[in-house]
Amino acid sequence: MAAIDIPEVHKFIEATPPFSSLSLLERKQLLTGVSMLYVRQGQTLVLKGEAATVHLIRRGACEIRTPKGGLVDQIADGECFGVSSVMAQNPDGLQVVAMEDSLVYRFDKKRFMETLEKSEAFGLFFEHTQLNRLRKLSRSQSNEMASPALQLSTPVSHIMTRQLILATPEETVQAIAMRMTEARVSSILVVEGDKLSGIVTDRDLRSRILALGGSADSLVKEVMTRAPINLRPDALVMQAQTLMSESNIHHLPIVDEEQRAVGMLTAADLLRHQELSPLLLINQIHRQQSIEDLARVCKQWPTLIINLIVTDMKPADVGKVLATVSDNLTRRVIELALDKLGKAPMAFQFLVFGSQARRDQSLGSDQDNGLMLEREPNAEESQYFADLSEFICQGLALCGIRLCPGDIMASNPEWRRTTSGWQQAFSTWIKSSAPSALLHASIFFDIRCVYDSGSKQGDAVNDLIKAMQLEVSKNSVFLATLTRTALASKPPLGFFRHFVLESSGEHKNQLDLKHQGLALINDLARLYGLSCKVYRAGTLDRIEQAIREKLISVDTARNLMDAWDKLNGLRLEAQGRHWQATGKASAYLDPKDLSSLERKHLKTTFSIINDVQDVAQQRFLRGYS
Repeated sequence: MAAIDIPEVHKFIEATPPFSSLSLLERKQLLTGVSMLYVRQGQTLVLKGEAATVHLIRRGACEIRTPKGGLVDQIADGECFGVSSVMAQNPDGLQVVAMEDSLVYRFDKKRFMETLEKSEAFGLFFEHTQLNRLRKLSRSQSNEMASPALQLSTPVSHIMTRQLILATPEETVQAIAMRMTEARVSSILVVEGDKLSGIVTDRDLRSRILALGGSADSLVKEVMTRAPINLRPDALVMQAQTLMSESNIHHLPIVDEEQRAVGMLTAADLLRHQELSPLLLINQIHRQQSIEDLARVCKQWPTLIINLIVTDMKPADVGKVLATVSDNLTRRVIELALDKLGKAPMAFQFLVFGSQARRDQSLGSDQDNGLMLEREPNAEESQYFADLSEFICQGLALCGIRLCPGDIMASNPEWRRTTSGWQQAFSTWIKSSAPSALLHASIFFDIRCVYDSGSKQGDAVNDLIKAMQLEVSKNSVFLATLTRTALASKPPLGFFRHFVLESSGEHKNQLDLKHQGLALINDLARLYGLSCKVYRAGTLDRIEQAIREKLISVDTARNLMDAWDKLNGLRLEAQGRHWQATGKASAYLDPKDLSSLERKHLKTTFSIINDVQDVAQQRFLRGYS
């Protein structure tokens, strides 16, 4: 065990999910008893007794293998192992083997379990990690490919690192070692003029300087690998993987036609691409220093979603994972905006509405967001927040979360308000029965705060929600009017239980799973959610809360939740197929693509929605025509 710098550990986990979701006090408690291990390449870690706890890779890479040596997973910086050991006593006998020399944090088992029990989000993250590893174990045992073949045909330009650390042949080893340490990289490219002439890696420094007692004043040209193996940006991932394996190298420079360095591809990059995980994507997001770099990282977003679908993750869990990624992306864009524009003149909260607030995003989801300001801004402050909002919304759009067609975004001054301004808006919508007010209710009443620049951690948003609930509880006419609007759309079932399909246009003879299915359930859940004493933003959470408050029968609620799960799963699968075929997301489905049994189940699903609409009509429209 090595001595450990607790502030340094805290700084690292503060930016590493899911530890970043913990409060400052929870992180400090978790770090009580933490230790650091130095694991040599090829070493197998024995996780028994007190060592049967969760470990976090600070730097390096490890493999998780079965007792017979079958590969289950490969993990790198910011990822954890030992999850199965601490949560389920490792019934499959999984082993951890270091792929390279690694630094690892080992958490005290008792402290980790206490944190696991206290924080629901923290616990859910590790439950998902364990479930994902079990799925990978199953695939490993059945000799299935771990990654879709499409990933091997991706150009290396999509996954290479473009922020290069460069050196000249005449620099000293000490100078480049310091630069590599500051940039947290394991290699540096050597250039002469503007062309690649060599490369120096951590391994070179160890074997050619330290192991031989060399001087820190040695010149780069004395230790570098000259004319290193390289590839062009349009080469395929499969070619890069084969070349690196055959040449036994872990760093592959990417050069253009003029032999100018344009990128670097590492074994860790290939790992991240081939088995893309939400954690790795989030870690990459937080490391980017510009919107352009963020946009390049976020090109992985569709691949991540397709991977989640392929692994048969529950649709509700897919939504939660994507919301976690979206929230982290949003916060990083805001941080970059503040870096550029300077500190905000007052505290503000960045609000999200709609699917991101409900945590049920999918391929092609757009932005719905706004700002809540501490007080009324003057002209100069108004311009600051206008610039801030424009930067954020355009930045998110560049990263793949498209602009809202209805302009429900913070870049619209209508949706930059003070707390009292938002409360007044909500109050006006609740008191009005105009179509625009009801439309706003269906969007803005699904609300979450993802960034708070102040110290109150979303208290203003909680106050807004409480005021909204109080207003709704005093206005039964509003709930009845909202109910009539929600029930105006019916599931696409006609006479004799035949599907009602699109009659014309691009999607002729197809079903719109979003607007003709999921949106109907979201509307029903919103009705029940607004009637509950405890506010929930998610559709399934609202239905669960309605059960707790005895506003809906258990059987009716469970049927509706099953219907939502079924439709969401079909939508994700349809979007995945359409994306891979066209590069665009679509929630339309041709019933002919389903088996007769699947079509029967889908008809039953639509019938359930229709039945619950009847129940809601009796509950919320009683006494109103």
